Amino acid sequence: MKAIVSSLVLVLGMTAQADNQTKEIRIQNYQAALNSAASLRIDPNHRQMFVVQFKGSVNAKLKQSLSKQGISVYKYIPEDALIVEATQNLIEGIKPLLNTYVAYTADFKRSENLEANSIFNREQSQNLTVTLFSENKVNSTLEKISNSESFQVLSVNGRFINVVTTPQGEAFLLNEDAVEYVEPMAEMQTMYMDLNSDNPARDTLAVEAELNGFETGTKVMNFSSAWDKSFTGKNQIVAVADTGLDSGDLTTIHQDFKGAVKQGLIVGIGGKSWGDPMGHGTHVAGSVLGRGTAKGGLLKGGAYGASLVMEGMWSDIMDNLMVPKLSDLFSQAKNAGATVHSNSWGSAKNFGVYDSMASQVDDFMFKNQDMLIVFAAGNNGVDKDKNGVIDSDSISSPGVAKNCLTVGASENLLDTGGIQKQVKDLKNAAESWGAEPIFSSKVSDNANGIAIFSSRGPTKDGRTKPEVVAPGTNILSVRSQNPKAGVLWGEYNKDYVYSGGTSMATPLVSGAATVIRQYIQEKLNIAKPSGALLKAAVIASTQDLFPGQYGEGSPTQELKTKRPNFDEGFGKVDLGQTVSNLEFQGFDSSVGEGQSVEFKFEVKSAAHLTAVLSYFDAPAAAAATVTLVNNLDLQLVNSKGEAVRLNDAKNNSEMIESQVDAGTYTLKVTGVKVPTGIQGKQPFGLVYKLN
Repeated sequence: MKAIVSSLVLVLGMTAQADNQTKEIRIQNYQAALNSAASLRIDPNHRQMFVVQFKGSVNAKLKQSLSKQGISVYKYIPEDALIVEATQNLIEGIKPLLNTYVAYTADFKRSENLEANSIFNREQSQNLTVTLFSENKVNSTLEKISNSESFQVLSVNGRFINVVTTPQGEAFLLNEDAVEYVEPMAEMQTMYMDLNSDNPARDTLAVEAELNGFETGTKVMNFSSAWDKSFTGKNQIVAVADTGLDSGDLTTIHQDFKGAVKQGLIVGIGGKSWGDPMGHGTHVAGSVLGRGTAKGGLLKGGAYGASLVMEGMWSDIMDNLMVPKLSDLFSQAKNAGATVHSNSWGSAKNFGVYDSMASQVDDFMFKNQDMLIVFAAGNNGVDKDKNGVIDSDSISSPGVAKNCLTVGASENLLDTGGIQKQVKDLKNAAESWGAEPIFSSKVSDNANGIAIFSSRGPTKDGRTKPEVVAPGTNILSVRSQNPKAGVLWGEYNKDYVYSGGTSMATPLVSGAATVIRQYIQEKLNIAKPSGALLKAAVIASTQDLFPGQYGEGSPTQELKTKRPNFDEGFGKVDLGQTVSNLEFQGFDSSVGEGQSVEFKFEVKSAAHLTAVLSYFDAPAAAAATVTLVNNLDLQLVNSKGEAVRLNDAKNNSEMIESQVDAGTYTLKVTGVKVPTGIQGKQPFGLVYKLN
């Protein structure tokens, strides 16, 4: 909605100042909140939450000034608005600075994904996540709801409370000043794609002697170009949070992980071991850094020289995956030395929504700029309208988060082993993918294609997710020796099984990121590269898959546009795009609002230039309809002053591609808006390559 700025607005029985500058307040239900607030009357000395929009930019100096006046600042809302706690009298005191303001009412707090209340569900319980404005408000809120029979508290994670309650309890929460947002509680699951569970017969030992190098997915990603130069993840530590790892005992661990495990952690609620009774986590870890020992080194993971911190999230109480408090999950891995964190799990509901899980990921990464967290995009890709093209808008949380590197699945290139049926013969095929050319294809017959099940973007606020793709079909990796573990997409032998899903693509990208981090340290001489620099480098290491696997020019063309797009993101990760370039450079820096940082370089002969900017943004307000808080801009300027500029106000990763002639060039990063920086600035990573 447009903010009303051309006339006086009645809010809480008083007038809100406005000028002739038109700026939107990007928050859900803004007009409804205006209408409801206009009829309210409150004590002018009562502290409550307001949304206040300023005539000028929001910055650190302004927020400090507000704090000195007794106004507590909580969240930024585009454009130039804040959620604050204050009295009506305090707001009156800053009216000359404001365009408009409105009370932060229940209209802002209720997720659109909650079921509408009616007489038919008024007694029905629901699982909700309640986001409070501050951890300081947790105890008082818990005290209030503990006195009501309408609530059962499931867990408390920082300022997030998971509860079971009725619609009456929901209404109570929406009217609590301490509550920022109420949404459905996300249920997490592995991103393993079950295509054939009704018929477990697979190719097995008959294919053991027929290895061609494509089985693990590493060949499609050109890992050998890095391995041949001794970039194997040496001296790197990567964490995997999943169902566990093999036996969970270093003395009996699968031989592919002998000497690889730095630490095993039990993090699942009610978990007794970091072992893997399902098989998913072992397969995932094998793709990251399995040594391939059981097959003479032929089936090794992408960063087979790295060390592993394994976080077992299996709950013996629930007999399932149970995700702990995210900040604890990430902190434990970081404290163990991990700088890359791989997660092949997420929610299969409320696609594209920036929920509390996404916010927690962004919050941790903003505060811990040295760790790159990687998440699977999800396996929700379907062609419901049966037009031969996979539908958009199916990204899972936490992969919706701005700062994490979100991974979709492309196809591996394998015609033996695992699942080799046509799509039409797979589970639920007619309902999910019942049109040509998808219906007659196979899942691993074209390395330039996207897996049929891979979740597509955009997010609800239009951001590019996934950011990258990697092979996620018929991936051969380590088999858990736990007798309860399944064979996933089929056994190869007693040591290895096939599997598929964005679960399988994610660890391959995590392995690639680990290898690239070693490259940055050793070749670029950056001892402690930021997570943002590493993310930018991974994105720069992609190749565009346009037009996809079904050719160009038909109504069923898989990728409608060149990258970035909402199917492949910036493309498929290819290690040859990093370690084999004529020139690859990276920089860590920071920039304030209205400032620019420039990087000059020489191009000796005509080349193709790719430049990527990435930064870990501050978490967005729960009700914001645009989640980008700090907005940086990337430009490429030649010696004549001619510039290529993206002006992207949605994404915190940007790519410029350009054919360049010999000459002097400048990459320029500008702080367009930095309302929530770190000491007034936004850190960023920037890379460029010439090839």
